[in-house]
Formats: sequence, C-alpha cells, structure tokens
Amino acid sequence: MTYTSGPHTGDKCTWANSCAGSASSVHDGDHLLVWDNAGDGHSVVLEYERSDVGGSDYTRDWNHYGKYAKLDVNMNIPEDGWITYRVCLDEYGSRQA
Repeated sequence: MTYTSGPHTGDKCTWANSCAGSASSVHDGDHLLVWDNAGDGHSVVLEYERSDVGGSDYTRDWNHYGKYAKLDVNMNIPEDGWITYRVCLDEYGSRQA
C-alpha cells in the first residue's frame, strides 16, 4: 500500500459521475491497483473473478487505508488466463459490499 498525491481515475470507477474509488489493471506483472479517492469514511472494495479460481462468488480485496491510498493486488494469473472486476464502496468493518 502506498499513498498518492491526489485522486486517480482508473480503468473502472465506483460511479460514472463520481469516482470515489477506482481500479486499474496492469498487465505486465498481473497487478490490479485500487485507489481510494475520497475522504468519505467508506472503504473501496475490488470484486473480481479469475479464470484459474473456481467458485460462484467474487473474490474481494479491500482498500481501507484512507484517502489517496493505493492498494496493489498481485494476481499472478496464468498467461492464457483472464480476470473480470468491478469497484465498489463498502464498510470494511462488516465486510459488506
């Protein structure tokens, strides 16, 4: 986790008109980067499905570090793999997205 100097608009945002949280995929190294862009008291959660992990629900990673914090999730996906993801706001304590 690192901090940035300001908000980030990633590949995906929490809302089209308000990007309180964002995420970007970095193909070189298979990373998903998750930013908290607002000091609103909510955490940003990355929900994703990946080709090499079965199951019927999303896997979740929380960025609960505060405004302008960037979370780096190392995916380590096989070369022929895929991932789908979305960015949401949630309450970290209850882990409800």
